[in-house]
Amino acid sequence: MKLTHSKEWYEQRIALEGDTDIGAGTIAAFREPAVAQTQVAPIDTRIAFGTFVELWRRNRGWDAVKLAEAAGVNPEEILEIEHSPQSEPEPNAVFRLAAVFNMPSKILMELAGLIESRTPSLRQAAVRFAARSESVAELNPHEREAFEAFVSAIAETAGK
Repeated sequence: MKLTHSKEWYEQRIALEGDTDIGAGTIAAFREPAVAQTQVAPIDTRIAFGTFVELWRRNRGWDAVKLAEAAGVNPEEILEIEHSPQSEPEPNAVFRLAAVFNMPSKILMELAGLIESRTPSLRQAAVRFAARSESVAELNPHEREAFEAFVSAIAETAGK
């Protein structure tokens, strides 16, 4: 059998694997570009993923900083996952979140669009979840205070 990659390539992949599930000798999230060129998951599953992360966090009474600390990722990564479905999250961040959520990383990787979706029912459920999860409730006092402070900062910046 002829190896198609350099020794360094294999060593990098081994270091990335850690204790994650692997299949056919590679982590699903780190496929070669030729395999990963196809659209892995539509943006709607990333919307559902971000909504899930936000609602999980809020259900625990955590802010983005506390979740970031628990997962060992940057708060910016949490905010990007929650609010920017066009952006592809880092695989390591998704693995770490899966551990915090006590959920299978494969499912979250699929929702995040990092591995090929093989579960049409999951995609359909994700779309329904994202569509029904948009809040129609009024802002709570904490959210209103944060919103008003941010609007003030915008007005102050615009006035300069």
